[in-house]
Amino acid sequence: MDKIQQLLQPYNVEVSLEEIAKLCVEVGADIEQLSDSDAQTIAQHILEQRQLSGKLATNSKPKNGNGKLGKNSPRRKSTPPLQGAIAHASQVSNQEIQSLEDVLTQGIDAYTTDKADQLLSTIRNAPKDVVSKFVSKAMEEEADVESFRAIGNELVAGIFGISATNAAE
Repeated sequence: MDKIQQLLQPYNVEVSLEEIAKLCVEVGADIEQLSDSDAQTIAQHILEQRQLSGKLATNSKPKNGNGKLGKNSPRRKSTPPLQGAIAHASQVSNQEIQSLEDVLTQGIDAYTTDKADQLLSTIRNAPKDVVSKFVSKAMEEEADVESFRAIGNELVAGIFGISATNAAE
């Protein structure tokens, strides 16, 4: 708070603790541990608000008659601190980057979950697909019942290691 009041002192601007606390929340800064750049950003914001509301006192009557202020004139407007603008732009940029990262992470999670579900479904349906394709191929063969029994016996022997005659016993 003291940092902000020091920055506003040349402008004769009074600011309340509540107003500073509100602005700290807006810029995401801790009021107890304000960095110099955060303090400058908040002070600049307060000055802009005062100028917009007309509460910032500016003396529009020139004393030297020609309307121009001297280089060292105490009434001369100072340029806003560049560091505050850079800090604010950096903070906004970091927030945008974080937002984009969050969206991408959610999208990637949804995509990988969907692909995992598809793969699991394919694995679950594989035995049914094998049997279905086998039946389809067997139907293409114009063989008699004995040929199908022989093929079935070969499958049973190949899969389970037993012959159909041993299984019947």
